[in-house]
Amino acid sequence: MAEERIQFETVTLPATDRYDQEVADIHFVLSAGECLLVNVEDERGCPPLADTAEGLLTPVAGRVRMDGRDWSSISADESAAYRSVIGRVFEEQAWVSNLDVDENVTLAQRHHTRRPEQEIRDEALQWAGRFGWDSLPAIRPAWAPRHELVIAQWVRALLGTPRLMILERPTRDVGDEECGQLVEAVLERRAEGAAVIWLTSDERLSNNQSLNPTIRAKVLGDRWEISE
Repeated sequence: MAEERIQFETVTLPATDRYDQEVADIHFVLSAGECLLVNVEDERGCPPLADTAEGLLTPVAGRVRMDGRDWSSISADESAAYRSVIGRVFEEQAWVSNLDVDENVTLAQRHHTRRPEQEIRDEALQWAGRFGWDSLPAIRPAWAPRHELVIAQWVRALLGTPRLMILERPTRDVGDEECGQLVEAVLERRAEGAAVIWLTSDERLSNNQSLNPTIRAKVLGDRWEISE
């Protein structure tokens, strides 16, 4: 039996500045290697499913469990340890402004793990190479093209041994070839045991057969619907 990674038990997401409606009655369980593909409305973007899954937001109702444990009962130190095995692509691209992009990409692994720094950098370069790069941008995020920042987020999310990956509209501003490369990389991480929550408004993902999501859902305003 596969290990449970993330569970939403009749959760209501809070309204936020970015998404001004609560979304109620969200329920799903993802085990190792499984994928939830959530279609969101392009003009509205993502409800705060990712922040709630990561224990950064408290649901209005219901419970969220990571590895079988309720986020509300996990200590700060344990929460940090859990987040070290969550790879995330942010819809609004979260970067530390006074670090270069390459430093940002490796920051979480350097901070949350005891891996040698060279090992982390070598892995980052391996993933960057998968997306056609010889190196990671050694410039401040403010100076990097948006397209490069998108790819850099992919590399950051794939690093280490993620138990959960949360991808918020990760294929905006990229071409079909790169989109396919991301799908292949995520499938590899799923085969290694990562569960994946993928939010998208990209029809290429909705119609992609190789992604093979375990669960399909959609969010329309304040409504959560399991598609199949």
